[in-house]
Amino acid sequence: MISTKILVRLGSAVIDIITIALTSLIISIPSLIIELVKDSPSSPDEYSSFAVYEAIILFTIFLNKDLYFGRSLGKRFTGLRVFSAKSGQTANPIRCAIRNLFSLLWPLEGIILIFSPESRIGDLIAGTRVKESGEVENGKFQVSLAIGSIVVSFVVVYALFKFIDGLGIMN
Repeated sequence: MISTKILVRLGSAVIDIITIALTSLIISIPSLIIELVKDSPSSPDEYSSFAVYEAIILFTIFLNKDLYFGRSLGKRFTGLRVFSAKSGQTANPIRCAIRNLFSLLWPLEGIILIFSPESRIGDLIAGTRVKESGEVENGKFQVSLAIGSIVVSFVVVYALFKFIDGLGIMN
């Protein structure tokens, strides 16, 4: 029998995936319009390069989905929040981004989540825990940490894509 905690976490993840998919569509609209109004088709390299930058931006957004007081859109709907495992306070944006980086290991993350509904690999490494939180955000939003998290996430994702490209996987 699947526990309620797992179902709530799964619901939160589904909402986040839908949100990212809709964001992807919105980000892709300008490139689709440009392709439609162009007289000559662009080269595959031109489109491929633009698609890589779209992917870098989307993954950066994904890493920072819990940026605002430890809550993504999915967590807001399901009443969850990311907390620091040590202090019990809402996790800062950098911890949330580190936590989300390990979503790349989603098959393994999913298996671990079944056996440990309150923590996954990203939580263990970032020192975070996801719990129910009915309370309203309190405290001051850490703008400098949020900006730092976005910048560092972008650089890490860009470096990751460059590494993968260097392996010849993206060609």
